[in-house]
Amino acid sequence: MPTQTHLTQRATSLNKLVLALMLFASLFQVQSTFAEQVEVTGRAKIVNGDIDKAREDAISQALNYASLKAGVNFSSEQSIDQGRLTQDVFQIQRMGSVNNVELMSEMISQNTITVVLQLALTEPEPNAQCKSQSLKAAIMLPQSYLQDRAQLRYGQLANFEQHITEKLGKTINAQSRYSFARIHADEKIDNTNQLVNFRGYRIPTWLGEITESQYVLQPEIIDISTEPAQSGFLGLTEDYPIRQFMLKLTLYHGISGEVVWTETFATSTEWEFEKQEIVSPASQRFWRSSYGQAISEIFQTSVLNLDQQLNCRPLLGQIVARQGDRIIINLGRKNGVKMGDKFQVVLQKNIPDRLNTMRPIATKSRANIVIDQVSEDSATSIFDGIDSADNIQVNDIAIKN
Repeated sequence: MPTQTHLTQRATSLNKLVLALMLFASLFQVQSTFAEQVEVTGRAKIVNGDIDKAREDAISQALNYASLKAGVNFSSEQSIDQGRLTQDVFQIQRMGSVNNVELMSEMISQNTITVVLQLALTEPEPNAQCKSQSLKAAIMLPQSYLQDRAQLRYGQLANFEQHITEKLGKTINAQSRYSFARIHADEKIDNTNQLVNFRGYRIPTWLGEITESQYVLQPEIIDISTEPAQSGFLGLTEDYPIRQFMLKLTLYHGISGEVVWTETFATSTEWEFEKQEIVSPASQRFWRSSYGQAISEIFQTSVLNLDQQLNCRPLLGQIVARQGDRIIINLGRKNGVKMGDKFQVVLQKNIPDRLNTMRPIATKSRANIVIDQVSEDSATSIFDGIDSADNIQVNDIAIKN
């Protein structure tokens, strides 16, 4: 049980952390429209009796959860010496302002530390240069590609790639504002280079068509290696080994097949399992461990960065069927389409480039449509004026007005 002195030291450390955060946030000149109180909880296991490290991890997790709730992304580099914050550097990656952060409570129970923070957040006015996306994009998520399968031997991580894909997809579906995942954890693409171009045909275009997705997101696991454990006094004790996790995400456009965004995320933490133990990536024990929680935080950060890329991008639907003056587009209720929504139709034409690879180009048409029926994955409409729709074909593009 922590003493009053220890609680005072921890509160002092957190107050310094909060002060640094508020001073940095004040550098942003943001005109806010309303304030919101957000209360978040962070938890971390105490490994090898290191309470200070566990507290740092719990605070980091709480701030990460705050970013997911309110759209403000914090990243921090901090050093703690005997319970005191000695160095801190904060960055805010999304627009927003933090007026106040308070430590509501801290508790240690069953080798786990729990902190509760309360943040007063103000939302910025919309950026006039970027019209926020009102629809959600469907993202096809294939099985993660693992560069070095020999690294699975430590812990005998069966079906690790599938479970990483499933967990990432669930994180996108739970927390993304501008997308949702179509999870295909059993569909493996052996060579990620084939996604860009294979014999003149762009694989993301084909994957987007068969899964009714606007984007393809390929996860690539670069490193899950384990560093040797450090021996303690006279070699009688041994600390947990440190295990790496490095993930590269590449987002492809489902129509053009081009790379829209790519970013690499990395972390490392203790591997809290016995050396010869068989560990199941499907178990809650794995995801509650320090390593599992570190991977979850990587996923949360990646979803924030993914949303930043999708926010200002217009969502391009496609006409997938036409009969007379009625058409069907591949955007539906899951994408946020509602009855009465208006779309502009854009004509698409593929022309060969110097390597005989087909490249799409678009030209504006006079055709407009109003949605009159919506299902989960598609919507239908009748052309407003059949004369303006003579050249409309399957695969032409629909953009919400």
